[in-house]
Amino acid sequence: MSVTTLVFDRLWDEYMLWSILVGAVAFGWLYHHSFWFRSYDGEDPPNVDRLKVGVFPMHNDDLRLEVTWTILPFLLIVYLTYISWAPLDAVWTTADGGGHNYECDYDNPSYDGSNNQLDMDTGIVTSDCYHIIEITAQQWFWTFDCLDLEADLCDIGMDSVEVYGSVPVVSLKEGETYLAVMESEDVTHAPWFLNLGMKEDVLQGQVTDLWLPVTESGDSMILCA
Repeated sequence: MSVTTLVFDRLWDEYMLWSILVGAVAFGWLYHHSFWFRSYDGEDPPNVDRLKVGVFPMHNDDLRLEVTWTILPFLLIVYLTYISWAPLDAVWTTADGGGHNYECDYDNPSYDGSNNQLDMDTGIVTSDCYHIIEITAQQWFWTFDCLDLEADLCDIGMDSVEVYGSVPVVSLKEGETYLAVMESEDVTHAPWFLNLGMKEDVLQGQVTDLWLPVTESGDSMILCA
C-alpha cells in the first residue's frame, strides 16, 4: 500500500510534473549557455559587452525577460498554493466543527459512530464526529490510552516484534475517526501510521494532535520517521 494518502496522491503527481518542467527549462538554459558561449584555446573571444580595464561594465539587461522571470514563478507559486490548500486543510482540520465535526456525544440517542466518508475524487475524509485517544512517545516504543472508549472502538494489547520484543498494539475500528493527542517523554518523535499515510512530529513538553481516519481494515506498523 502507498505510504501517501489518497488526498496527496494527485498533489504529488502535480508537484512532480511542475518540478520536471521547471527543472528542464532551468537546466536546459544552463547547459545551453555553458556549451554555446565558450572560448577555445588560441581564440580571442568577442568583447560583446565592450569591457575595459578600470571601467565599470555597461548594463546589459532585458526588462521583458526580467519581468517574465519574476511573474511566471510567482503565478506558479500561487497556483501550487491554491491546489494545496484543500488537502492541507483536510489533514490539519480544526477539532471544533472542522471536517470531522465535534467529539462524539455518546449520551446522545442519535449517536451512531463517526461514519467517516472518503471522497474518492478528492481523497478528503469527513466524519459525523470523532473519538479521542492518547499516544505517548518514548524511546523505542509507543504507549496508547483509549481513555473511556469501548473495546470495540479502541483496544490495546501486546505483540512480539523482532528486535524490539514485546510492544504495545492498538486496535481501532474501521469507519471511525480518531483524534490522537500525543506527547513525548524524552526526545522528538514522529509517529508514522503507514497504512493511513499520516505522520506528525511530537516534541517533549508540547501536545500535538493527529487525525486518524480509519477508512479500511488491515494491519499497519507505526514507525518513527
